[in-house]
Amino acid sequence: MRSSLIRLNFAGGVSRQHPLPLTTLAIGLFFFSAYTFSIGTPFYSSDGQVMYETARSIALQYSLAIPPSDLPQTIIGYDGRTYSKYDPGLPLLSAPMVLAADELGKATQSNRYALAAIAVQLIPAAAMSISLAGVFYIASRLCSLPRSLLVTFAGGFCTLTWPYARLYFGEAVLAGCLTLAVAPLIHQISTRSILLSSWAIGFAILTRASAIIYLPALAYLIWQNTPRRRLHLSLFGFGPLLAIIALAIHNYLRFHDLMATGYEGESFRLLPVDGIVGLLFSPGKSIFLYSPPLILSLILWPKLRRKNPPLAWALIIIAGTALIFYGAWWAWHGGWVWGPRFLVPLVPLWCLPLGMLPRHRIWASLMLVMCVLGVIVQILGAFTYVTPHYAKVFGDNNPDDETRYAMVHYSPAHSPLVGAWRRASIGKWETPAIFRLETTGLPGDWLRVIHSSVIIIWLLSSGWIVRVSIGLKNGTHKTEI
Repeated sequence: MRSSLIRLNFAGGVSRQHPLPLTTLAIGLFFFSAYTFSIGTPFYSSDGQVMYETARSIALQYSLAIPPSDLPQTIIGYDGRTYSKYDPGLPLLSAPMVLAADELGKATQSNRYALAAIAVQLIPAAAMSISLAGVFYIASRLCSLPRSLLVTFAGGFCTLTWPYARLYFGEAVLAGCLTLAVAPLIHQISTRSILLSSWAIGFAILTRASAIIYLPALAYLIWQNTPRRRLHLSLFGFGPLLAIIALAIHNYLRFHDLMATGYEGESFRLLPVDGIVGLLFSPGKSIFLYSPPLILSLILWPKLRRKNPPLAWALIIIAGTALIFYGAWWAWHGGWVWGPRFLVPLVPLWCLPLGMLPRHRIWASLMLVMCVLGVIVQILGAFTYVTPHYAKVFGDNNPDDETRYAMVHYSPAHSPLVGAWRRASIGKWETPAIFRLETTGLPGDWLRVIHSSVIIIWLLSSGWIVRVSIGLKNGTHKTEI
């Protein structure tokens, strides 16, 4: 199977060859620039604040300890200092960004803390863009280029990927890592692709230890797609193994105990049924309400199974393990957040069956309806602030948290979707952080450079995508796989 190429015929009859990875790169840059213009105001929750403080300590003090705090996401270490209870992947990834922003703050006499707080939010935007570029790459191996573009743009703007690309949570990084782990395993598995997959899932585990639940699906893909099963499975184990060792060291540095995680006192339920039902069907957290195109993905999964059985079954294994694992977790809902947060890393990959959409007007109409609904939901999630809705429901005179969570998750009238719609209807929209950079004291020249750079990246990447699309429409593009 040769490398995928797109042949472009320009004026004068000259034919040039452009590797498909160039279009994949354009996809990634397009979504990164688009998401950059919608990143949220720091920080959505104290989770993000604690992870940012950890990144700041790593970058500027070479320490994991953070300033004393009574936030519930902190914990006291063996030395009496305050630490984040979270795994270190996202703070480690953010530390270079903090350092760069801090130096820029020094040079421009601007607010170094606020500037870095905005800068680190580029990490989720970049990670989710990488995930969508990976989805495009996978889709291009399964179906035509127009369908690959459909899958990617439906996933990028009509599902939960958009709201979580703008929030400083670990979900976007997990989505990027999981997609990068799957992409090299769908065909022609080599030692290099095994190592790429291994390192990607390893960093996912370093970001959140629970990402270990995705290993069975990846192992299944390797087992199905390579004749050198034992060798490749052995090589694949290096990334996860190193991540587990790094997590143990991280635990020791905080607590002088390799097994202490910071999650002591939090637990799983014996049966995950309530959580699974909530994640799939509840008015407040259903993945299908927050990502409508996934309804069609579920319907079209049998077509993907006929096209690529190993990948199709791997998606089922990934979804099944995530639903069982997080359904059993006491906080299956993910807290005061937009939609089922813990399922977000699966969403880009679960858009792949959309590439199997039949060529029929009814199916096209259904796809259009799902995408329109999806865009509306994501605009509400990206540009309204959902925390006040939770605060209002929890502030009512309810007897206990269980009743309050039942209301916000199972009562349609109290769903965050309804709350966001109400806020939008009275004009309570959130201004993206990139349009509030002046509040950091950054000089106007720097503001113009930053804004212009993002616009240029968007124009170049979107121009390339439009050119490819026009070529497809005119029949001047040819894909060879």
